[in-house]
Parts: sequence; C-alpha cells; structure tokens
Amino acid sequence: MFSLNLARLCQSATNIIALLAIAGVFIMFTAANSSLFAGSQSKAEIVPCDIKLVFSIDDSGMSLVSYNLEMQISNRQGRTIKGISVHWLDRSAEIIGNSDTLCGQDHGGIKPAQSGSCRRVVQEIGGRLLDRLGQDTWTKIINSEMTNFREVRQCAIIGYRFGDKTTKSY
Repeated sequence: MFSLNLARLCQSATNIIALLAIAGVFIMFTAANSSLFAGSQSKAEIVPCDIKLVFSIDDSGMSLVSYNLEMQISNRQGRTIKGISVHWLDRSAEIIGNSDTLCGQDHGGIKPAQSGSCRRVVQEIGGRLLDRLGQDTWTKIINSEMTNFREVRQCAIIGYRFGDKTTKSY
C-alpha cells in the first residue's frame, strides 16, 4: 500500500514538473518573441513631426488659434500619396495620439520619389470662446493645450491614402 502511494506521488510530481517545464518554455518563447507583437510603430516609418501654434483671424474678424500637425515625408511607395495616417509618439516612442493628414502642395499629393509636407489642423480655438471666458482663461486654455501638444516628438506612419486611381497600361 505504501509503495502504491509512493508511486502515485512520484507520478504526480513528474506531471507537475512537466507542466512547469512546458509553462517555462512558453514564457521564454513569449518573452523572446515579444518584439514580434510590439506596437505597430515598430515596423512603421518614423518621421519627425511637430504640432505648431498658429494665430489667425476667422471670417467674422475674431481671433482664431489653430494647432497644426506638420511633417515632411519622402514618397517611396511608387504612387502619389494624398494623405497618411499617423500615430503621434512622445520622446520614449509611446503612442499619445493619432490623426490623418493631407499631403502635398494644395493637397495635390506627393509624387513618387519626391518629398513634401503633410498637414492637419488638429484643433481650433475661436474668438467666441475669448468673449465668453475672458482673456485670462482663454490664454490659459491655449497654453495648456500647447503644453500637451509639445509632447509630440515624432510620428509613425501607419497607413497611406493614394491618389492614383487609374491603372496604367504600357
């Protein structure tokens, strides 16, 4: 009887050791290949970008503040790029926002093998808010938003919108 219980105990210990070994192999495989499952920006093209503060006047003569995302890209895609989708990255390459942009002079796109700018108005704060809140509060809001947008250091291009819809035949 004692030898039967000892045999079962040894078999249970062997099963536990085998399960732990399998779990250990799985954990090591997952850790070693975690770069395969990292964020999409790891394989995306990373470009410098910036969100700039732009002051202007709207159609009714009121003050208008815009926050404009801007970047330069090189077209290596073989088709005209009309727009791109991007993740905004901070200094440690963590995603802190996203948007799309329009590319090229007057948004005509960037031709293959050329470089050009891509832009998007991310946010606008109008003068009507100035009238409602007062100059001090309006200025605090503008400065607060600019502080947040200064965190954007670079952009990861995650998608393209192409302009050439016609098929070329030769």
